[in-house]
Amino acid sequence: MEKLTRILISLFLFFILTECKSTTYSDKFSKLENENFTYFKGYSITYRNGVYLINNTDLEDNKRIFVKKGFTGKIKNIKDINNNFITKSETEIKSLENLLDKFDNLDVANLSVDNFQNIQCVFFLDKCTYTFLRLSDKNSLKDINKAYFEKYKKDWYLYKQCSE
Repeated sequence: MEKLTRILISLFLFFILTECKSTTYSDKFSKLENENFTYFKGYSITYRNGVYLINNTDLEDNKRIFVKKGFTGKIKNIKDINNNFITKSETEIKSLENLLDKFDNLDVANLSVDNFQNIQCVFFLDKCTYTFLRLSDKNSLKDINKAYFEKYKKDWYLYKQCSE
C-alpha cells in the first residue's frame, strides 16, 4: 500500500511539473500577433488592481470611466473620473462586458487602438514591461513619436524595459 501511494504521488508530481511550462514574451506575443483588433478601435483599456480604466478616444479625456467586474464577470459598478457612480443602459453594459471579455482573453495589462488602427499592447513578465506596437499603413514610428521602438516581427515593433 505504501509503495502504491509513492507511485501515485510521483505520477501526480510528474504531471504537475510537466504541465508547468514557463511563459515567454514570444509566447504571449504569438497570441497577439494575428489577433483582429477591430473591435477595440477607438479604445484604450488598462487593467490594474481589479479595475478597468476605459477611455474612448472619440470622447473628451474627462469621459474616462472606471469599471469593476464581480466574480461572475458581470459589471459590478462604473464610476467617472471624479469617483461618481454612472448609470448605463442594459445594452451599454452588455457592450462593455463583451469589450472587457475580449480584452481579458488577450491577457495584457493595456491595449490601445486608435482610429487609424495603430495598436499598442502592454504586458508584464519576469520584471520586464513589454510594449508591442503595430502601425497602420498611414503611420511611421516617427509620426507617432515612438522612434525608440525596434522592429520585432513583420509589422510589429517592440519596446522592452526591465528592472533589476
